[in-house]
Amino acid sequence: MVIFLDNPKKDKAILKKICQHPFLLLILITLGITAYILSVQIRIGVPYWDVFNYLNNALFFAGMDGGGVISYLHPLIPFLTSLFFRMGYVSINVIFIITSVIFVFGVIGFYLLLKERFTPIQSLAGSLIFISLPVVFPWVASGGIDIPGVSFSIWTVYFMVRGLKKDYRFLYLVLPFFILSFLARYTAGLIIVPLFIYLLMNIPTLKKYIKNRKFLSTIFMELLALIGALGFFFTKLGTTEAVLKLVISAMTTSPSAVDDVAYNPNNFYYLQNLINYISIWPFQDLYRHMLNPSLASASILAYIISLIVAIGLLLYVHQFLRSEKGKEKVFHLNIKSAKVILLGFLIVLTLISIYYKSFIFGEIFTGIAIYLLFRLNKDHSDCKFKFDLLFLSWFAAYLIFHSILPIKVDRYFITMVPAFVYFITLGLIEFTEKTKQIKYPQLNTTLVYLFIVLILLSSITASYTGHTQKKTFTKDIGRASAWLMEFDADYQNKIISSDYPNAVSWYLKKNVVGGFPKDYNNSQKFSNYLQKNNVEYYIDSMSRPHPDIPGYHIIKHFGVVAVYQRMYITKVK
Repeated sequence: MVIFLDNPKKDKAILKKICQHPFLLLILITLGITAYILSVQIRIGVPYWDVFNYLNNALFFAGMDGGGVISYLHPLIPFLTSLFFRMGYVSINVIFIITSVIFVFGVIGFYLLLKERFTPIQSLAGSLIFISLPVVFPWVASGGIDIPGVSFSIWTVYFMVRGLKKDYRFLYLVLPFFILSFLARYTAGLIIVPLFIYLLMNIPTLKKYIKNRKFLSTIFMELLALIGALGFFFTKLGTTEAVLKLVISAMTTSPSAVDDVAYNPNNFYYLQNLINYISIWPFQDLYRHMLNPSLASASILAYIISLIVAIGLLLYVHQFLRSEKGKEKVFHLNIKSAKVILLGFLIVLTLISIYYKSFIFGEIFTGIAIYLLFRLNKDHSDCKFKFDLLFLSWFAAYLIFHSILPIKVDRYFITMVPAFVYFITLGLIEFTEKTKQIKYPQLNTTLVYLFIVLILLSSITASYTGHTQKKTFTKDIGRASAWLMEFDADYQNKIISSDYPNAVSWYLKKNVVGGFPKDYNNSQKFSNYLQKNNVEYYIDSMSRPHPDIPGYHIIKHFGVVAVYQRMYITKVK
């Protein structure tokens, strides 16, 4: 299908307005989509386990009664949520709203970042593609930390790029936003890899800035202040050692990960599901397919876009290798040269590191290889090529880490989405521009970009609307907890257990003992565990069907949730 402009005055006027104000259009679309997703999220409730941990931590930060506190978890979102709790608005909706606002902030940052490389219309298209990906869309207002982590990472990179290209004062914002991204999600700290590589590619500019004493002293004071604040924060919480252990364990293959439901040793998991992350069609009408695109089937649209992008990127690479400046080739690619041989060797070492699950060496070899690519380009002032390598290093840094990490879930791919979308956008642009140049001179590329984006947004919105359930089972847990508070006024002094303890802790505002029937060979052993811990009530939400637990009986059902109470046998004298 080829899109031409018929040149009526009305069409021209509309197109002109869009071209003049793409940023305004982006904000309107982003706000509209985010508001819709937020309303759906508020209706269906908390989508997954971790959100309740953040809510319980928010109660702790607010100085309120609660339970299930895991103080070493990523603190930023719980802390922001706690500010609203302190003002009297204690609700699950707070965390949904906060993550939604941060998402909008991230989309704006991504648009500005893309605009450093592309035209405003192309940047608009890339930003809307970012929103439309199935690995992003359902998580926008989820209350999770993946979207906030990548949103602050985007701004960190933007300030770095802007500071090195335009005004060094933007660099003052790099460290604060890096810290925000790290506190939002610890693994977001990996953004330091592409930042460092980009700095190396801009050494001449950096040298000029370093000569400025005011710049150096400001950065130094800023660094000291941020390190001091972080140290005080984690020391006050008493979690410094726990956080360090968490970060170290994330970088290694922990034996305990084998027991996790998300354990997956497949190093190619994310690469195998790349097409699913573009567009899906969840044929089986399951909401979990929306949250986990790898479980669904890639749509025809995903294959078409993948083909277009692949052709576009190949054309781009081919053109780059053949490009000349004067009479000299810009990119020196002699297969006999030492640099090219070294590049090939580094790529092999990276693959070996991934195979043997060596995260540190994988990152080092990849970083050196990408910098070597930069050195192979004789035009070291080529800003576009630097930008390409910046996003390549972004994608590679997180892909290597999450591929080696034994715990794999689709939402972890969100850390790579900005780089993924960058190359999708680049491929679409190159394919469209070459098509116009070679075969269809009258092709209106602006309409092509908008048409593709419109189809992607329509597809994901239709899938989300059609496959989102009326409520999650966590709503049933909330109803069961509310009923229990009325049923037993002394519930605070009773020991309560659940297979979703963090959710029950949130609703009851007390510590709840974890109890998981699947961990025991039979119901009697599980019953012994409950009785040993003097559990009065057990709330089961995950078992299908609910088990018969000796010594306990079901006193109430709420959807898929069952409330058990302990039975006491009176001995007859």
